[in-house]
Amino acid sequence: MTPKNDKIPKVVSFIAKSGTGKTTLIVKIIKILSERGYKVSSIKHTDHDFEADISGKDSWRHKNAGAFSTMLISNGKAAFFSDIDSSLGIEIGGIIPKYFNGSDIVIIEGFKDLNVKKIELLRKEINPDLKPRFKNDRNLILVCADEFIKDLKVPQINISDFEKIADFIENNIING
Repeated sequence: MTPKNDKIPKVVSFIAKSGTGKTTLIVKIIKILSERGYKVSSIKHTDHDFEADISGKDSWRHKNAGAFSTMLISNGKAAFFSDIDSSLGIEIGGIIPKYFNGSDIVIIEGFKDLNVKKIELLRKEINPDLKPRFKNDRNLILVCADEFIKDLKVPQINISDFEKIADFIENNIING
C-alpha cells in the first residue's frame, strides 16, 4: 500500500470524558495504522497551560526572551512553539494543511466542538448510563464503548477491539 501524500490529510477526533482511555486507544490506533503503511499524525488538545520545551535549553531561551514563534530543527525532526491569540479560538482547518501535509490522517484527541468527524468513547465505569453526549452531532461517525448501546444511529465497536476500530478508520475515513 502506498499512502496518498498529495492531498490534505483526513481528520478524526476522539472525544470522551477524562479517564475513558482516549490516549491509550489513540496510541494503539496510531501504531496499527502506521504499521499498515499510513502516515499518521496527531494533535492533542489540553485545557491546561503547558511548557513543551525544556527549561534552560536554547530554544526555550529564545521563546522566553520574547520570540513569538521558534522552531527547533535537527536532521530528522522539527518542533515548533508559538504563542496563539486564544480569543480567536484554534482554527484546526488552517493548521492541518500548513503543518500536517503529507500525512494520510490526523488523529485529534479532544476538540469536541470542531466540525470534523468524531468517534465518541464511553466506559460504564466513567459513564454509568452509557449515554453518548454527541449522539445528535452530525459529525459523530462511530461510538466505541465497553457495552452495547441500544438505539444508536451510528455504528458501534467495542472500545477494546483496536483492530476493528483501525479497520473502520481505514475504510470510512482514510479511504472513504
